[in-house]
Amino acid sequence: MLDFKKTEEEILKFWEKKKIYEKVKKKNSKGKKFYFLQGPPYTSGKIHIGHAWNNSLKDMILRYKRMQGLNVWDRAGYDMHGLPTENAVQKKLGLKTKEEIEKYGMDKFVKECEKFSLEHAEYMNEDLWKFGIWLDHKNAYMPIKKEFISGQWGFFKSAWDQKRLYKGEKVMHWDAETETSLAKHELEYKNVKDTSIFLKFKKKEKENEYFIVWTTTPWTIPYNLAIMVNPDLDYVKVKMSDKGKEEYWILAKALAGAFITGILEKKLEIVDEFKGSEMEGEEYEHFLNQDMNNVYDELKHGQEKIHTVILSKEFVDTTAGTGLVHSAPGCGPEDQEACKPYGIEAFNTLNEQGEIESEGTFKGWTAKEDDSKFIKDFEDKGVLLAKTEVEHEYPHSWRSHKPVVFRTTEQWFLKTEDLIPKLLKFNEKVHWEPKKSGESYDRWTENLKDNGVTRQRFWGCPVPIWVSEDGEDTIVIGSVEELEKETGKKFTDLEVHKPWIDKIVIEKNEKKYKRIPDVSDVWIDSGTASWNCLYNDPKLIKEYFPADLILEATEQTRLWFSMLQICSSIVFGKSSYKNVFAHGMMLDFGGKKMSKSLGNVISPYEVVDKYSVDIFRNFICQVSAGENINFSWDDVKVKQRNLMMLANIANYITDLEAQKVKKGSPGIEEKWILSKYHSTLKDVTEKFEGYKLDETIGDIEDLYVTLSRDYIKYVRDKAGENSSVLETLKEIYLGILKMFCPTVPFVAEELWQKMNQKEESVHLTSWEKVDNKKIDKKLESEFEKAMQVIETGLKERDKAQIGLRWPLAKAEVSVDGKLSKDVLEIIARQLNVKSVALKRGKDSMISVKLDMKMTKELEAEGFAREISRKIQAERKQKGLKKGDLVDLVTSSNEEGISLLKENEKFIKERTNSKTLKFVDDKNQKGKNVLTIKEKRFGIKFS
Repeated sequence: MLDFKKTEEEILKFWEKKKIYEKVKKKNSKGKKFYFLQGPPYTSGKIHIGHAWNNSLKDMILRYKRMQGLNVWDRAGYDMHGLPTENAVQKKLGLKTKEEIEKYGMDKFVKECEKFSLEHAEYMNEDLWKFGIWLDHKNAYMPIKKEFISGQWGFFKSAWDQKRLYKGEKVMHWDAETETSLAKHELEYKNVKDTSIFLKFKKKEKENEYFIVWTTTPWTIPYNLAIMVNPDLDYVKVKMSDKGKEEYWILAKALAGAFITGILEKKLEIVDEFKGSEMEGEEYEHFLNQDMNNVYDELKHGQEKIHTVILSKEFVDTTAGTGLVHSAPGCGPEDQEACKPYGIEAFNTLNEQGEIESEGTFKGWTAKEDDSKFIKDFEDKGVLLAKTEVEHEYPHSWRSHKPVVFRTTEQWFLKTEDLIPKLLKFNEKVHWEPKKSGESYDRWTENLKDNGVTRQRFWGCPVPIWVSEDGEDTIVIGSVEELEKETGKKFTDLEVHKPWIDKIVIEKNEKKYKRIPDVSDVWIDSGTASWNCLYNDPKLIKEYFPADLILEATEQTRLWFSMLQICSSIVFGKSSYKNVFAHGMMLDFGGKKMSKSLGNVISPYEVVDKYSVDIFRNFICQVSAGENINFSWDDVKVKQRNLMMLANIANYITDLEAQKVKKGSPGIEEKWILSKYHSTLKDVTEKFEGYKLDETIGDIEDLYVTLSRDYIKYVRDKAGENSSVLETLKEIYLGILKMFCPTVPFVAEELWQKMNQKEESVHLTSWEKVDNKKIDKKLESEFEKAMQVIETGLKERDKAQIGLRWPLAKAEVSVDGKLSKDVLEIIARQLNVKSVALKRGKDSMISVKLDMKMTKELEAEGFAREISRKIQAERKQKGLKKGDLVDLVTSSNEEGISLLKENEKFIKERTNSKTLKFVDDKNQKGKNVLTIKEKRFGIKFS
């Protein structure tokens, strides 16, 4: 029995000792070039189940490509800059804020970040090697190295030369937890429950008229500068009584009933009706003016449209609320866009921690977190009409996973919206598996917006923008070499990071230039990997670029897949990849996303420790492209059983090789199984070539399961007498090991070594060629029907409770189509019937009717088969081999002996007995006594 865990340990040592990976690389060094671009996993420590799945798929396709003789560029790579490392180091050092980091010392902090990144990269190298992942980990690309940073600076230089980099003040998504801005692709949307509120704003110079607005973000009300209405919608003025006072409320006609009669449970009385366009420019009073220290009055100088009704078709509808939308241009890009034509500028006083800094009632209150305090204040002021719970999507930081807020902040932006047509054109030539991921990419790209590329953190690629002291001139550096030339200094990997790089002053044209303090969005790190993976070497880029394949999870469609194309379109003007395979996400047993907070995380080490790497790979790599999967221990066990079946075939072949088998010709069974083998090889090859990786495993498993459960059963009687059986078995088995070694590299290697082949390793062999001449689809179809007939017949035996060793006279088979004489003989042997009568069936229906009548002759044969099985079991227990002859003695009463004598020759052949003696003994005793249909038999051999 194959010990999978022990096998993996031994094979790893074998690969290392014999340098098999290096030999494979050398063997293919002059082959056709294949550029695989590794999507960089983050150096967070131990690999998680997503890493294991992702890298198993990558290893699978790369092993296949190497067996095809391709010279595979397989440089590993890591994502190392950014918040996860900063957060881990902050936790280690007990630092909570930016101020505390600066007090500790930015230089010491960054050195700790570098140390953390390099240590964890090494941990991941070791883990991935243990998972059988063959990548060039020794030379992995790292964004923290100056070689990589130099290539990234080249991107910024290209963007600057194309006038794509610009500085501006915009409303940005802000992560208060990590104190930095976020780009659109750094957001993850979650369904959350929030309290929505209905508020009334008094119409200016009208004692009792109010605009009714609705919002799900109470904290933004202090920053309200306008109310949006849709010019084409119908609005109404309704007469209301609030706390005994007569009032008139304005809201959309289509929503008036839902709010007034539905939520407030009051009578609806419409007194006027008009279009939204008629309200443009109407003024209202903000009830928080005094709380905000009359700041609104100051803002109105030069911005006359503040606190007026503005028009927007795009951002106002009647799906929810009141049809009047509270607009805070400093708290949302949509609001900012709507207010811009009216000359209303963004207003937002949140600090980096998400706290309100402006003087007044709300100073120190925290955005989002203090929503309930804001609601209580509005209620106390008498402007809160109602509150309801709503479930809606809200953006969260992909790093801290906390809800984001909005800040008006000055950042550098990358102009990308004009690239949309080009990016969509690129994608027309990209092959996607699955196709729907490519369609998702198109949808994301169609809505691409200019994004901020600067971040206010410490551990990242410094943005290579130097600005003159007078602020009038800008220099963008395109490489580390260029900076060294400009300054006359040499830089180490660490010295091209903050804070050392911040001290570098460029003197040019009688001016001094200082670098802006920001670091780059980490997605630009990974977005520039397509040429940095090639060492940013023009010669290598010319030879390999663009990548032949990238392979990541579907969530990367809007992240890495998108950034790669944006960056390469700017630098090279072309696509960065040709083929994409996207896999799904591993969920827990109940279909929930795995999370430490939920305690439902399944570690790949848990699976591997319990089973093995290959069993895990065999399980996970079969998941349909782009689909999520619920983890299942039962499914893992099935894969274990299947792999054990593959290993047992090797034992059967070894046993056959130990026998002296006569030369023989192939029969119909050999022609069939060879046809199935070459058909499978053809299908698997086509699927690998088409990157349908997930579909290959089922085909291969079906082949070796059929080989074990069907072919070997069909030929068992002739296997020791016809050499074609062993020859066919071995040819197909070795072919299966080659086909399956990309998926289960350890098991395939172990079994290959057992076959004593001339090649040192199965991974040094070439992919087998399909022999189309051996493919006979008609014969395969015939055997498919035969297998269904056999399965149906065995079920009929089970129903009748007649064991397979007891022969029956006849089987009447009804099947659509013809079955040859040879195939009918196989059916007869497998069902243990003397004859098979074939009838033409209807459609694809198959039926088998067995003649259950048991004659004396049939019964005698059944007894002979049963006792032969017992004798064979005893031989095996005593360690006898098939060729070892014995002298056999059987004992029973007169009737029992008479039954056995009718099949004396059969018993001798089946049990490898030189002699067979029958003894009349009524009183059977001892352990070698068996009862068959109430008749007792004793057996003894020497």
